[in-house]
Amino acid sequence: MIDIPKNKKLILFDGVCNLCNSSVTKVIRHDKKNVFLFAAIQSEAGQKIINQLKIDVSKVDSII
Repeated sequence: MIDIPKNKKLILFDGVCNLCNSSVTKVIRHDKKNVFLFAAIQSEAGQKIINQLKIDVSKVDSII
């Protein structure tokens, strides 16, 4: 089980998508209050979160 702090927002993204990676980089650059957490959909943590939250990745495959 992955615990996501209540004061954080989670962004899951396609780690092999250049547009997704660029978007994450832009969010990080502008996230001055350190609000966002990130995980690639393909990562172990990303897979655990997807399973834990029962996200249907067949409907969304780039940024969640």
